[in-house]
Amino acid sequence: MNKVCLVGRLTKDPTCEYVNTNNGSVARARFTIAVDRGFGSNNQDGNNNRTADFISVVAWRKQAENITKFQKKGNQIAVDGRIQVDNYTNKDGNQVWTTYVVADNIQFLDKKGDTPSNSNFDDSSVTPSDFSSDSDNGGASVWDAGSNIEIDPDELPFY
Repeated sequence: MNKVCLVGRLTKDPTCEYVNTNNGSVARARFTIAVDRGFGSNNQDGNNNRTADFISVVAWRKQAENITKFQKKGNQIAVDGRIQVDNYTNKDGNQVWTTYVVADNIQFLDKKGDTPSNSNFDDSSVTPSDFSSDSDNGGASVWDAGSNIEIDPDELPFY
């Protein structure tokens, strides 16, 4: 079974590009998250040796668009996916191997107001029109929760 679950912080702002496929243009985001290994052991000076692994992640389609639109460097996310290994021959004729995580699910873990100080994200400009209807959910918009439903933003883990 090839299953990965990671929690880490974005090392830089995610970027999205559109890749041409047989089924048309598809959004792809590539980004790296820093995942703490744990608390480590104390060195001779008594200082804690915390280390992190820097994991490359690829997200596709709507997830790629959403992480690019709503997440910035330093934000904490959870990624559920699988490890993929690819190889290619570089211009010098050497075979290069790459390992990364293909995201099946991404959760935004920072609450509103917890964004890093270097973030320029302003969610006050987000409106329901920013989200298009999707054929996968029967044409319903993600904002279409029915009539007269009120949701307290404090109850949302990602808001």
